[in-house]
Amino acid sequence: MKKLFFGLVTLLLLISFSGCANKVHNYAISSDNMLALKTFSNSSEGIKIVKFTDSNKNEATLMCRLSTPVGTPKGETFASYIENAFTKELMVSDMYNENSTIIITANLNDIYGSTVLGNAYWKFDITVKSSNGNSYNVNTKYDYESSLLVYSACTEMQRSFVPAVQKLNGEIIKHPKFKNLIQ
Repeated sequence: MKKLFFGLVTLLLLISFSGCANKVHNYAISSDNMLALKTFSNSSEGIKIVKFTDSNKNEATLMCRLSTPVGTPKGETFASYIENAFTKELMVSDMYNENSTIIITANLNDIYGSTVLGNAYWKFDITVKSSNGNSYNVNTKYDYESSLLVYSACTEMQRSFVPAVQKLNGEIIKHPKFKNLIQ
């Protein structure tokens, strides 16, 4: 009976603290970012986006609690995911122009995801550059709720990635130096 009890407790703990792979969702346009971009639409010929780079050697997954990888939906790098998300924001706002002489690129200097109970967040450090020579750095942190259980914590980490990238894009667009990038 004692072995059965310990066996069930062990099994329950393994199930509770194990995880599985989590893919972040496809990016969804932010209406706040779209409205912010609309304020620039008349003062720009449009923007062309060139490949975003990544100082973390093409990272496409992060480990959640050393048990579950959290990655992009199509296996692209986090830098590519952010590039595609930013491009979508520009396209919906009629700011993207493949023939523009204004070319924006960026380097994802760092990305970090934490699932610590009471201190769960996504953190981004990105440098945005323009073909006109202007650039600036954005550091942003998106807090979210976590859980004691691995499965729940990693699911929340995965679920919170899209709003974290929306916030990152918003901080890039609303940065006081953004207008210098697109002139």
